[in-house]
Amino acid sequence: MADDFKKRGGKPGGRPGGRPDRRPGGNSGGRPRGGRSRGRDTGKGKKYDKTPEIVLTPSRWVGRGEALVDTEFRPLLVWGGIPGEPGRVHVYHRGQNLDRGRWMGSDEPSDARRKPPCDKYDRCGGCPLMHLEPAAQQDARLNMVARLFAEHKVNVALPLEVVASPDGDENYRYVVKMAAGRSDWQRTRLGAYERDSHKVLPIPNCRVATSSLRRAMGTITHHVVEHNIEPWDEQTERGVLRHVVIRQSRLTRELMVTLVVGRRPKVLHDLATDIAHSIAEVAGVHIHVNGEPGNAIYHVSDGVIRTRPLEGKRTIEDEIAGVKMRIGPGDFFQANPGTADLIVRDVISLTEDLRDRPVIDLYCGVGAIALPLAKHHPWVGGIEVSGGAVDRARESASVAKLTVEFLAGTVEDRLPEMVARVKDSAPVVILDPARRGLEPEVFDPIESLNPARMIYVSCNPASLARDLAEWIKRGWTVGDLRAYDMFPQTGHVEMLAVLHPPAAPVPKKGGPRRRIVR
Repeated sequence: MADDFKKRGGKPGGRPGGRPDRRPGGNSGGRPRGGRSRGRDTGKGKKYDKTPEIVLTPSRWVGRGEALVDTEFRPLLVWGGIPGEPGRVHVYHRGQNLDRGRWMGSDEPSDARRKPPCDKYDRCGGCPLMHLEPAAQQDARLNMVARLFAEHKVNVALPLEVVASPDGDENYRYVVKMAAGRSDWQRTRLGAYERDSHKVLPIPNCRVATSSLRRAMGTITHHVVEHNIEPWDEQTERGVLRHVVIRQSRLTRELMVTLVVGRRPKVLHDLATDIAHSIAEVAGVHIHVNGEPGNAIYHVSDGVIRTRPLEGKRTIEDEIAGVKMRIGPGDFFQANPGTADLIVRDVISLTEDLRDRPVIDLYCGVGAIALPLAKHHPWVGGIEVSGGAVDRARESASVAKLTVEFLAGTVEDRLPEMVARVKDSAPVVILDPARRGLEPEVFDPIESLNPARMIYVSCNPASLARDLAEWIKRGWTVGDLRAYDMFPQTGHVEMLAVLHPPAAPVPKKGGPRRRIVR
């Protein structure tokens, strides 16, 4: 299931399957100024007039949630556009392979269009489908899924609906990532990157974040300015603050704050104290030093995101499918735990007829799927590249009195150990990879497990369609395909696919004997 960033990496792109999770702190951007004039409807194959505004009719959606105009000259992405709706478009960027524009108005507006309820919709860019009625948003997501599966020639029964987010279309996000920058007056500012820009835009009233997170964003920004903590400049290696990451537990309502900095001056201890004392829900404040160049929020060293507690507790606790689990700073955990809970409960239901089989959860994170399954299956093992996430998963298993064997490392490196453990037991295999999907080298080892069933949970329909095409080529069939609304107002859709083997394997022995892997 992937956000941000297990999904854990990957920037939004202008192609189908580009990352649509444009959270607070994600990339977004503005448009250049320019006069307004009318151009003709270019139609397919005609070059744009050299004017800032032209009349166009987008033909389809792309993965980030923008409408695309196909031409023989260059494709044009239209922010705020709707396929089939002719409209006036301000073309603000002409690139070598792709142009970008913004919808300005239409004499024939679509019935699906609404006024975005957020006044930062256009500048922020974090909610690219907010100009659509909720039902039209769901249609747009299903349209994008259908196109991607058709491109990869995956002929399966597609979902007819997207399962709604249980927390609604707003106030569903339990994590925000604020970037640090400067205002026009050169004061430190925290917020989201403007659409297609690295200019920081304050978003104190972000509609998709919980009310507690909104209050915390404002208070933390106040303390950062009060302590005169400057944003990090990677060119000069001066300044301090790069990002502030705030996560809230849906279960306990506690907050965990992580200050991502380029260097660590003593004033950060005073900042952490003020944050902890002025926000009642804050359970802990941590620091993570990332002086590396690039846009990555965290610096990963040997599979671990290293943090240091400045105030309060080391972890917070949340719950998925009735199992409490611990989450540390830097751990991947879904931004919308309500939808994540629905998905995990569906996974449990879809394995009900195989309760006697062992389970192997690949790319298991902090154990959001593995731990609930351990309540129903005789043996569960998990593999995760992040050593910190494995530590938290083992802690959660110990507290819940569940025996799950978690291994830290890549699937390619650690899977042979699992193969030896479950040989001839026809296990259930859970696949929950990052946005890039499965690595080519893991297909054969996964198949050598001789699974009775595989359940593939994906945050990226493009990589899912590609990987399903490979499994189908190997003789597997897709028995069920479901879609979930993990990030309302965006083009993102979480998916679950159930795969059945060419021939159902018969277990020759039970699962492996339980042991604790340390």
